[in-house]
This record gives sequence, structure tokens and C-alpha cells, in this order.
Amino acid sequence: MESHKIEWRRGVLPAALTLLLAGPAWAEGTPAFDAYYSSHPKEWFDAASEVDYFNPSITRSWQLNETCSDTGYFSVASYNIFHNVPFVTDFGDEMEQSLGKVTKCADVVLYQEAWDYDDIIEDGPKADLTARGYKMLTPANYYCDDSGEGAIENDCSGLVMFYKTGTTLVKELTLQPFTTVNGVDVHKEKGIWGAIFAKEGRYYYVFNTHFTYGNNSHLDGDSTSDASRISNMKQSLAFIRDRVNANRASYPPALILFGGDFNADFTSALSYSKGYQLLLQASAQSSFFEPYEYATGGAALGGYETAGFQSNWPGSTADTGNNGMASGAKGDFDTLMVGKAAAFGSCSPASISYSGWAPGWKSIDTSVRKWPSYTHSDHYGRWIRVKPGC
Repeated sequence: MESHKIEWRRGVLPAALTLLLAGPAWAEGTPAFDAYYSSHPKEWFDAASEVDYFNPSITRSWQLNETCSDTGYFSVASYNIFHNVPFVTDFGDEMEQSLGKVTKCADVVLYQEAWDYDDIIEDGPKADLTARGYKMLTPANYYCDDSGEGAIENDCSGLVMFYKTGTTLVKELTLQPFTTVNGVDVHKEKGIWGAIFAKEGRYYYVFNTHFTYGNNSHLDGDSTSDASRISNMKQSLAFIRDRVNANRASYPPALILFGGDFNADFTSALSYSKGYQLLLQASAQSSFFEPYEYATGGAALGGYETAGFQSNWPGSTADTGNNGMASGAKGDFDTLMVGKAAAFGSCSPASISYSGWAPGWKSIDTSVRKWPSYTHSDHYGRWIRVKPGC
């Protein structure tokens, strides 16, 4: 933590919202949603149509995520969508519920693993977000498209941003591919990418990335993969410094936000997480605030930011979905960090709110929290809201 005091607001974000609308329009053949189904999300998914499953006026156990005030703040959500093409036609429905209120307030939404942009454009997600006031941004001259059998992911960063009305795109900062990748990522265009946005007379530099996974996540047993991630972090830090310095005269930065899937777990409950060790190994710890510093600095931690929150849920007790990809107790790979003023010449954060978020499902009496069965990703996301201190 920097030596000067950071006065982050203490408190708790508003509780998750449940929509209870009278007289739901049941689809023909849909069984009544009762206490049994509220405690068995998978069985409800199997019994109901997708329209009913994703409709919180019918599926009353859906919990929408934290909301936020807009004025004076800048908010970003990050989500590795694991863009599994067979599920893409339903992805707009999933976003409406699993992203919930978070995307209704987030100024910028960062996605990773959007391996085929055509699917996002043609099959619903772009239209879904456009209807809520968002515009889509992809890296210039890097168009991800599954142009042939087995070609998906080839030479593709998988990075996408959406930004909402009231937040203006000032300048895109060209994607820089990483020079060091290994394992399963050697055929992908992993890299660091960013843009400058304007809101309420201030400029915000937002960077999106997806670090190498290789053959294992950070410090989990593969030294070559760890070396790739350390190189990715070093290259990202150099890229961010260079782009901030090159543009600060025209667009003085209010805040620097660096988000994405780092393939290393950060947590607000542990001072020496594997994510923090990655920062240390790349000499980047003095450049970014990370989740543990948010917690100890008095940030408002949302209801889903708990010690046990993980971005990859294993086993039946978590009710994780039909894609069958979730395995192992992985950490919070999607993370959102804030640049330190001393490192980038930006403002210090005056207020931070931080949360994990995911499709929330509770039993009707709210006594049991479960993850819904139906999800297109084996990850869950992160959300941050920051107020500049100058």
C-alpha cells in the first residue's frame, strides 16, 4: 500500500435483488416453481423451458447482483465467458441473468475467451448488450472468426470490450501480443489491449488481458507456464506505462484499470496469494492495488466477495453446469486491479467497491445459496467501482 492514506468508503453494497412479479406467464407444460425446485436448480433447468429458467418473475430464486450509483464513479466488470460455441445462441439469456444488475451499471465490460466474434455479433450477445445501451469494441486488425473446422482460437486474442452510453470511447490502444506463451496457448494470440474512455470530464485508461494458462495455473506445478505468466505481466506493465505516458498530455488519466484473466488467483482474504506472488515476480506490486489491499484499505466488499469465492467451481455441491468443464478448486483468475498514482501519475482512488459476481440462486426462503446448473463458462467474474480522489 502506498504510504499516503487512502480513504476508501467502508460499508456494504446493496443486497442482491430478487424480482417478485405477480402472475407470471407460465409456458405451457412448465411445472409450478416450488420449494423443491428452488433447492434443485439442475432439476428445474431440466423441467422448464430456457425462457422460464432465465425469467426471474417465474424462476423466483434468481438473485441479481449488486447495483451501483453512477455519478462520480467508474465501474468495470470482467468475465471469462469460455465461449463454448454450442451454447452461444443462449448466451444473451445467460448474460441477462448471470450478469444481472452489474452490467446495467458497469461502464465497461471486459470479456476473455470470445474466440469467435461472429457468434457474438450474429447469435445474440451483441444485440442483448446493445439493447441495454452498450457498444462493442474488438481489437483493430485482429478479427476472431472460426473460418474452418478446428480453426477456432487460432491467432485470436479472445478479447472483447463493451462500453455503455454515457461513457465515450476516446481512443483504442492497439493490441500487443505476448512474446512468451506455452502449452495449450501457443496457437492463440494472447496479449494486452486497452482503450481510453471519457466520462463526466475525466479520462479512464482500461486494459484487458488474458495471460497464458499453458499446462497449469500459476504456482500449481508447471515452471514453464509460470515463466510465461511472469513475462506476460512484465510486458503488460511496460505496455500500460508506455501508453499512459504517450497519451497523458492529451488525456490526463484519472484512473488506470487493469483487468482480465490472469490465470493466478487473487483474493481479498490472503496477503500472499498466488496472484500477489505473480506481481512480485514481475516487479509489478508497486504499480497496482490488488484485492487484498482493497480489503485492508477499507473498500466496500460486495456480498459475493467472500473468502470462499472461487472463479471455477468443482463438483455437484456447487451445481455447476452442463458444459462439464468445471474441475478442481481454482482461484479467482478474473481480477480487476487499479493503478497506483505514484506508478502512473493518475489520481489515487478515493473510494473502491469490489465484488465477485455470478449467477446467484437461493432457495425460496433465501436460506440456501446455490450456483445455477446452467452456465456457459467454468469461470465467474469480478466487478469494481472506483471514484477518483482528485
